[in-house]
Amino acid sequence: MDRVANRLRTTFVPCDDPDGSEQRIVAEQPIVIYRPKQRKVAGLTFVVTAANLPLSKYTSTINALTSVDHVVVGLFVNVLSPARGNHRAKAERIRQIFQKLRGEFRVKHYDIVGHSIGGKIALLAAALYDGENCIRSIVALDPVDQSPAEFTNRILSADGNFPPPNPFRGGEGDDDASAASTVSKRGRRTNLSLESSKADITLTFTDTGYWISKKHNAREIQKNNPSVKLVMHRNSFHMVYCDEEGILSWKALMGRGKSDDRNQIVREVTLTLIKERAMRSTITGHASGKMKSTVGKAKQAMTNGISDLVELGGDAQRKGSALAGAAALSKVMG
Repeated sequence: MDRVANRLRTTFVPCDDPDGSEQRIVAEQPIVIYRPKQRKVAGLTFVVTAANLPLSKYTSTINALTSVDHVVVGLFVNVLSPARGNHRAKAERIRQIFQKLRGEFRVKHYDIVGHSIGGKIALLAAALYDGENCIRSIVALDPVDQSPAEFTNRILSADGNFPPPNPFRGGEGDDDASAASTVSKRGRRTNLSLESSKADITLTFTDTGYWISKKHNAREIQKNNPSVKLVMHRNSFHMVYCDEEGILSWKALMGRGKSDDRNQIVREVTLTLIKERAMRSTITGHASGKMKSTVGKAKQAMTNGISDLVELGGDAQRKGSALAGAAALSKVMG
């Protein structure tokens, strides 16, 4: 039993963090701060984990961000505390933490990278807690809008009934009744919107996950928020964005993807996307130079056929043609 307990402890609770990190409690939230090697700070990015996954699973993401001179604030998502309003409470704390740290690191804006439930928390921060437009960009990796759904509810019609189900999209919702937080004063269900956010928001989508409802995944979030970008990572899997640290993993319930080569491509392109988003509008020439180099490599990778990402949104989604998809992807990568 001790052996099993140790394995669970390694995977599902915060582990020892990489050298140079600093653990703090800010706004009643435990965080880990990772500083770049360069003394000048180009920006600040929150990395918000999937449900109960340690920050050690995101070492590659953290290293990618510190390599472009970003301070990283790691936020471990304990979905058991608080017991009520968990996701919104953590989203609000992101704003509170930033307000506490902005003077120390001399930054006016911040970015967020969130995975799974952490991706949803990042979107909640933009939708509810960014009145000062401090969020510059969000990369939500395969976000899950569940428990409760807040962006992907089925909206009640004028007569107070649900519209008839779409015969091409399966049966009734699994957690429609869980969306009490998005019920209006008149009793009609509403959705939070990202359309008024000034942040540059990108979602990725793998279309996998043992417990992830197709009615509450990244694609459904984007359908209700057409200005948000969607990058398809099909034939991979929900946990592809995590490192292989630890012995046990949620991967046992999330599949392994079509092939190791495909997974590696998705990982590389995702890290490039995260770095490119972080480096936009940086305050140092050093980071700006790195941005040109990184974006150039990403474009070359796509030219060589290493990445077959297809972005939906804007003209690409409306026209539904391969040519429009390629044009939109080119625009996203600068």
